[in-house]
Amino acid sequence: MTTVARARWLDGIASQITTLLVVAITLSTITTILLVLLTLAEKDHPTAAYEGPVRIATIASGLDGVSASARPTLAAAFSRNRTEVRMVEGPIGGGAGSGAHPLKDKIMDRLPAGMRLLWIADERPDEVRVVIRLTDGQAATIVTPFSTLALLPLPLISPLIFLVVSASALSIWAGRRLIDPLRRFANAADQFGGDGADPALAEAGPLEVRQAASAFNRMRERIGRLIEDRTNLLLAISHDLRTPLTRMRLRLAELQTDDEGARERLLEDVASLDSSITAAVTYLREGIDEEPEENAELSSILGTICDQFADAGFAVEYEGPVRLTLRCRPRALERAVTNLVDNATKYGATVRVTLTAVAGLVRIDVEDDGPGVPAIEKARVLEPFYRADPARQIVRGFGLGLAIVAGIVRRHGGTLQLMDNEPKGLRARIELPAA
Repeated sequence: MTTVARARWLDGIASQITTLLVVAITLSTITTILLVLLTLAEKDHPTAAYEGPVRIATIASGLDGVSASARPTLAAAFSRNRTEVRMVEGPIGGGAGSGAHPLKDKIMDRLPAGMRLLWIADERPDEVRVVIRLTDGQAATIVTPFSTLALLPLPLISPLIFLVVSASALSIWAGRRLIDPLRRFANAADQFGGDGADPALAEAGPLEVRQAASAFNRMRERIGRLIEDRTNLLLAISHDLRTPLTRMRLRLAELQTDDEGARERLLEDVASLDSSITAAVTYLREGIDEEPEENAELSSILGTICDQFADAGFAVEYEGPVRLTLRCRPRALERAVTNLVDNATKYGATVRVTLTAVAGLVRIDVEDDGPGVPAIEKARVLEPFYRADPARQIVRGFGLGLAIVAGIVRRHGGTLQLMDNEPKGLRARIELPAA
């Protein structure tokens, strides 16, 4: 197998995981064998045994080497680090032990000649109590820390530790080599808007992830070109339509006719067509001419919108705080609220715009007293080019107003909801993150 072929084989997710597991198991086995050999070679070394028996034998030897009157003082000196030593007054009888215990043989093997182990039992789950008779017949009670885990041979513990370390290394590798590229891929797919403003996805990670990222980038470029071509085509059509509409408006204004009502209706049709073209161009441009975010006085923006409609003769009022600053794209947000208010004035006699700040959100409500929207159509009216039931067909257009609002709100990370107003009408609610 050539070097290039080996590199390609190790480039895949499955091959990398398989290789890492094989290496981890191999190293664990080799480590176990070496530890077993070292343990067998040093089986008589003091450090190879549990230190509890050594400590107990050392204390007993120290007590046996001094006079009976000095033993209480020495026992008090030995009583430290969770070890308690106490001399037993009076004669001591009894057998040579208290049944099977993991430390019994280890202690008896280390006691000097002439001493006997009279009693051994667990004091608590992590302590052991032993009673030892010294060579002169006096007994000493020793309580010292003890855990059965300490008796496990090192060759049994070390492979488990090594396997844990190997599994941890595998998890870290998987997180850095596999999970992170997949997370970046998911974020890029979720944030993809199709307008060409999103950066290309980095083609990094295992082979399969790089192939998926490359395919995503190619798809992103194709969609971007498709949307750009569609936008340029419709913008050109709208430009060509506006020129004859302008000429029609001028000729109708100069036209002398006895039927003024017919001329006014024609002028209204021309204005409606021009408004529809403007809405279509705005919808197409939304997201292309992206303005930067800035701190804007939202209450001032909403108040200005309401004043403009009120000056035009509509019953529109603002209700909310005098000052409320929000980081947003002010012109886009102004266009969204203007569309909602304009839509409300077409169907209702009175309109109220309410601004509130609740639980980390900024809420904008636009309420009217019109016919409202049936519950079954509330989601569909947010789609482009969709018109609601005949009760709301009195207004002409392409049905892009709410779609434009939904797109602007979505780009701000917020939500747009349509709800029933009380006692009648429609309430359009925008909720934006306050931070």
